[in-house]
Amino acid sequence: MANIRLKCLDEKFIPFSELNKHIKYDKRYPEQAIQKFITLNQKTFNFLQLNAYLQEQKGETGISLVSDKYIGSAPLRSPANGKHFADIELLPRFKEQVADIVHLLQETIEPEYTDAELLDNNPMMAPLYLDCLHYLNAFDKAINYTWNRFDTTRINEDIPSSSTNWKRYAEHLYDPHNIFVFNNIKSIQSKNHLEWHKLTYIAQYALDLFLTPHTPASLKCKANTLIYRIKYYTSNHVMVTTHQPFMINHFDPMPIQALKTLANKLLAHHSKNNLAWRLDASILFERYVQYIMKNVAQQIGAYATCNTKIQLSGKNKPAWSLNYLEPDILLKKDDQIYFLDAKYKSHMLNEASRTNILKDTFRDDLHQILAYSSFHNSSHKISILLYPCNKYREIILTIAHEILPTQNRIALVGLPLDTQQLDSITSQLVAFFSNY
Repeated sequence: MANIRLKCLDEKFIPFSELNKHIKYDKRYPEQAIQKFITLNQKTFNFLQLNAYLQEQKGETGISLVSDKYIGSAPLRSPANGKHFADIELLPRFKEQVADIVHLLQETIEPEYTDAELLDNNPMMAPLYLDCLHYLNAFDKAINYTWNRFDTTRINEDIPSSSTNWKRYAEHLYDPHNIFVFNNIKSIQSKNHLEWHKLTYIAQYALDLFLTPHTPASLKCKANTLIYRIKYYTSNHVMVTTHQPFMINHFDPMPIQALKTLANKLLAHHSKNNLAWRLDASILFERYVQYIMKNVAQQIGAYATCNTKIQLSGKNKPAWSLNYLEPDILLKKDDQIYFLDAKYKSHMLNEASRTNILKDTFRDDLHQILAYSSFHNSSHKISILLYPCNKYREIILTIAHEILPTQNRIALVGLPLDTQQLDSITSQLVAFFSNY
């Protein structure tokens, strides 16, 4: 069977007649087959945060799949024999190029794995090029970082020491010029030590994997300058082959600890590359929005902080109570404070829809941003909800009461998930803050 595909934040109905072509269950009992299929694959559905339930559409029984915020892939098993017969693939909802955004952010956004194996011919394996890109960026930064360690090496000196290689000395005494040449072991503090040579090898390994046909051509083009720098460095420095994980020491500088961590993940990726995986698209969108807003803040002379924690305390606080509120972005300009929250939801693509799901989720979003704005004592507040959209979009809502003095304006902003439009998006947001 061809793999089942749907986008995240989407819904798909599969009739039993279509599914049964591949699972080969007794066609007299479609409800039983669907229910058993759901039970057997519950672990997969939980991992991908898929809701699966029995449904009837146009007089035909089938399974309805409702996806959430994850992209990824995981195996499905047949209710007839329990064997793996296909994979389910969750694709990006807004056609975003995940690799382009990850490259733009230069942040480590990693897939999560389970121990379930995908089909051998599954084209939607976990994106190895992301691990390669993370390592190459980290290595590029570490090149300019001074990380010296004591390394042992043999050098020729004119006086002996406790580490002199006397056997070699005796073998070379046939030449009178070697009478005062002693081969000694010395501990020298240098950046060119064994561990760095091994990390340089991993850089070349990552580069070779990154340049395979599996990496999108657009990403290779954007990373061309980085590729050139790494190629130049590895071709002019010593590399020592290794396939063993690196030991991460607490006394290593933080950039080196991060580099070793990425090296270990890259070395382990080959064994994981056929496993079920998922990546949180909502986190990717949140980081993308934060990146844009930091650039906007610089241009308008504002100060932006991300994921600021607003503590919630009290005596005898219930176990189900929150510990803090956490707006995605807090932007301060002069005396004005803007609270911004990024929502990976399809609202801005469905402005004409009246479904209860859209209404209920927007109500939650609205109440959340109003809770954040309550910490600003201005009588005229501005809060912003940002959603993915196929083009830049602004909608201004006003919340006010004729008796109460406070007025709160809520801006709904749609942002394209397209790195090619980044300059245009930034300019339009700068204009937005100039008007409000």
